[in-house]
Amino acid sequence: MGRTASSIQVQIAAVEAFIASGGGLTKSVSANGVSQQTMSMDEATALLNKLYAQLGRADGTSPMIARGVTLGLR
Repeated sequence: MGRTASSIQVQIAAVEAFIASGGGLTKSVSANGVSQQTMSMDEATALLNKLYAQLGRADGTSPMIARGVTLGLR
């Protein structure tokens, strides 16, 4: 199921706020063991790059175009 551009922009805003604050963005949480893992700056930057690529595909500013040659067809 495709995601809307607005939902991707909400995630982008959250990750950019995390990078700007230098705080901790929760990556995963466990209930009974009471553990919490936070995202590193490298992981946040990689996620931000992926989100911008997804946003470009969703709003049409950076469409995904694949070109190639199919061999063996008659």
